[in-house]
Amino acid sequence: MDGFADMIKDVLNRCGVANTEIIMGRSAKLPSFYRLSKDWDMVVIQNRPDGSRRLLCVMEFKSMKGSVGKNLNNRVEEAIGSSTDLWKAFENGAFGATRPFLGYIYVLSEDLELVGGMDRNGALFPPLEAFIRFERTGLPANYEERAELFMKHMVQEQLYDKCAFLIADPFNIGDYRQPNLDLTIELLIKAMVGHVQAHL
Repeated sequence: MDGFADMIKDVLNRCGVANTEIIMGRSAKLPSFYRLSKDWDMVVIQNRPDGSRRLLCVMEFKSMKGSVGKNLNNRVEEAIGSSTDLWKAFENGAFGATRPFLGYIYVLSEDLELVGGMDRNGALFPPLEAFIRFERTGLPANYEERAELFMKHMVQEQLYDKCAFLIADPFNIGDYRQPNLDLTIELLIKAMVGHVQAHL
């Protein structure tokens, strides 16, 4: 995950964003609507010539190695809650008039567990069709495919401007695959760059 974060930072630098305008770690804290504040993984704030500041970009970097069955739902709830909170704060004037770019990068570790979870349900009503017949297989969605649907649906519902979904090889640093061509790191970076350059 650190490699992807460094890549995003390098791309922003090449776009003309100064290191001082890229905030990471505990300092990447923004006001919220349903709570006082929220810590994000990366925040980009433009320091403007008139002394004002503009929120350009907000990023979340999330990864998971093992225990996908136990933790995927937690990631879903966390991501939806965070984006809903940020957009409500924006609507209420927390960041000024310019809508920031909101991105989400989700990296799973390649694991046999990802192909499991197809038969577990127990819901009081049938799951939605997308989970019963995953689009590329026609079979019930396994854990990897559920994670993909999670990313896809967040973009469709405009909770995030762009999401990237990657499966990383834990034994070969830098090797990864991207199951969905609409959820690639390349598309996320292009969308982010377009937004940032339009407001610099």
